[in-house]
Amino acid sequence: MQADVQTAAAPDSVTIAAAGRVLVLQQAGMQHRIEATTLRGACRCAACTAANLSGAPVTPAPDTRLIAAAPIGGYALNLAFSDGHARGVFPFAYLAELAAAAASTDAEEQAA
Repeated sequence: MQADVQTAAAPDSVTIAAAGRVLVLQQAGMQHRIEATTLRGACRCAACTAANLSGAPVTPAPDTRLIAAAPIGGYALNLAFSDGHARGVFPFAYLAELAAAAASTDAEEQAA
C-alpha cells in the first residue's frame, strides 16, 4: 500500500498507548496500531539511512518506547523514542504503509 505524501490525510487522532509501546492512529473510523520498535527500526532520518546503507541498520532494543509524537505541518509526525532518538520525520503516507505491513503480519501470524 503506497500513498502519495501530498494526498495522505492526517489521522483524526494520534495516541501513544500501551505505556509507549504502540502508536495508535484513528482515521475514518479505523484504528491502526504500529509498535514503537517497528517505528524506531523504520526511521528514515539521515543517520538511520546512512546506517542502513552501510550495512549496519538500527536494531531497536525490545524495550524501546515512544515518548512523544509531534505534528509537522499537515503531512507528518516527528516521533521521539526512549533511546533519545527524535530526528525522524514520519509522513502520514509512510505511517499508512507501516500500519498496512503490521496488519498483514498480524493476519499471517493469526492464520498460522
